[in-house]
Amino acid sequence: MPLNWLWGYLLLVGTLLLAWGGLPPHKARQITPLAALALALAIVGYWAVGFAFHLGGAHAVNPDDPALYGLDRLLAPAGAGWGWMGLAGFFLAGQEVTPTVLALFLAYVPLIASAVLWVVLALADLRRWVVVVAGTLTGAIIVPLAACWAWGSGWLSHLGETLRLGLGFVDFGGGALVLWLPGMITLGILLLQPRREVEEPLPPPPAYFPLLANLGVLLMGIGWSGWALSDPFHTAAATWDWNRASVSVLLGMAGAVLTSQLYAWLVTGEIDPLLSARGLAAGWSVVLAGAPFFPPWAALIIGALTGLLFPFISYTIEARLRLQDSATTVALGVTGGLIGTLSIAVFADGTWGQGWNRMDTVYGGVTGLLARGGFGQLQAQLVGLLALGLWGLGWGVLLGFIANPRIPWQKTNSDDGVLLEETHQSSEEEAMTSEDEQETGHDDGPEPADVI
Repeated sequence: MPLNWLWGYLLLVGTLLLAWGGLPPHKARQITPLAALALALAIVGYWAVGFAFHLGGAHAVNPDDPALYGLDRLLAPAGAGWGWMGLAGFFLAGQEVTPTVLALFLAYVPLIASAVLWVVLALADLRRWVVVVAGTLTGAIIVPLAACWAWGSGWLSHLGETLRLGLGFVDFGGGALVLWLPGMITLGILLLQPRREVEEPLPPPPAYFPLLANLGVLLMGIGWSGWALSDPFHTAAATWDWNRASVSVLLGMAGAVLTSQLYAWLVTGEIDPLLSARGLAAGWSVVLAGAPFFPPWAALIIGALTGLLFPFISYTIEARLRLQDSATTVALGVTGGLIGTLSIAVFADGTWGQGWNRMDTVYGGVTGLLARGGFGQLQAQLVGLLALGLWGLGWGVLLGFIANPRIPWQKTNSDDGVLLEETHQSSEEEAMTSEDEQETGHDDGPEPADVI
């Protein structure tokens, strides 16, 4: 397997820089060690159980590779084509763990870890244990099981065979798994947390480190394109062109940043540095799922539409729902994950994708409605998005309910030290102390009259 997946680790650096660019320094300092801790626990969890859940049935994806002979255990209660989870490769131990298997682990860690970071960074305003637990579960269980369904010979990848829905669920680069799924996890958690206070009219988000944010998105684009050069394992037996995929990414990012900056200029009279970075991220994310299957003109149009939609979606989340999403994970999940994954069923032109999900090549490539591909692929995309959305939202609601500070058992929990009520109380005490000092006209230091 080519070692170009090493480029994929730039995704993690880029994601961190993008989030840091929109965080005040004190919050960035607070979330950085928590992100590192959650990321480490998630990687250990993916090593222990997540990889087995994800690729325990990898032999079915590429039966021609003898190095995968040991990864042949897939839980499929309803029979062939309805796999739910892999059952081989736990702790990367045993005779079935060949160098090829270890390379698979290394190749998919960047995407799993990126999904973890999107969740962790979005929860910067919540308590520490919520951030760590959410990140660990995302990397060890939630995303690996979903990746089995879509990339590991699970039931979503076989929708073309079992239900005659196009070529099955298509997510080439992680638009659904790395963005839509974390967005739904984050949404479920934040819906059950105290809402933020919002000024009217809502001012543009402050750009604390705009250079870092824009640099981060560029690293995300380069890292993902380099990772795609490694010929991702879940694309085995399918035809696709790396050059076309990279062109789609560039055009999607260009279209999105142009329209997002046009929006900022029309609304505020000037371009916005942070929105330029987040617009780039939205354009990058919206083409991930179908990058090799979009013609260049379609990638540009999809990116441009996303650049216009992203500010509206962000405004709705911040001003109407008043969610404390510090990394715009929910907005990127909706634009990059939902819209991008659905766009495949509309704009894919059928040039590439023959043999996707090991479907017979007589079915042709991945084809959307504009290329007269029928509604089967659209139905497959909708089923996949609905399944992944409910899966992530369910976990998020569960964690959000447990972490809700209004629940009686949370009010007696004093070991965390960052409960919202305690934070507000501390702020009020400091404000009262400051007012007392102003009224008395002195502090703990000596009075000027006492100095001789």
